[in-house]
Amino acid sequence: MEVVEDVVIIGAGIAGLATAVAFKRVGVRSLILEKSQTLRSTGAALSLFPNAWLALDALGVSDKLTSIYPPFSKGTVTDVATGAVQEINFYTGKGGKAHGPRSVHRKILLEALAEELPADSIRFSSKFTAIEQQELGGTSIVVLYLEDGTTIKSKVLVGCDGVNSVVAKWLGLSAPVHSGRAAVRGLAVFPQGHGFKQEVTRKHHSGRRRHAPNDI
Repeated sequence: MEVVEDVVIIGAGIAGLATAVAFKRVGVRSLILEKSQTLRSTGAALSLFPNAWLALDALGVSDKLTSIYPPFSKGTVTDVATGAVQEINFYTGKGGKAHGPRSVHRKILLEALAEELPADSIRFSSKFTAIEQQELGGTSIVVLYLEDGTTIKSKVLVGCDGVNSVVAKWLGLSAPVHSGRAAVRGLAVFPQGHGFKQEVTRKHHSGRRRHAPNDI
């Protein structure tokens, strides 16, 4: 089977879904190819700062999330070696609209973005075996060959397939380099609420940092 698309996006993560929503808002249809069977729920939560909320505003999905996740009211940074504590007060704009960071469940963010797309926008369980470039009517196009025998031709290919991106390898981009940093995260859900203040604390010592948000 052969399929022709204007835009193909590889990866239904945050980047892939957000890109597809952005295309939709300017009237461009795109098809997302995702190798997993469903939206990936790997990862617990992530903190989104003002610039991220501006982007979600532009995509038309921020209201779905701000009604669920309240912003941090303030934060503290403690130097364990010296005991010095720095307090950070997050800005609240006109009308009480908060511009401070909020922590959001990754899965809920993915679902909010996916809900903005037509039902046939994401093709799950899609693994491709090869990518090649062809000339069609004097225009360069990309051809994807999937494991199930489907051939997809597209004017535009967008790689949002993570650190081990197959698209990046095909383009000849440099391999990723480990930064030397690692993180361990946990997530606790309190269906009836937790009673904690909407604050975040950070402690650092000898190159190590510990974050403790009380927001979910």
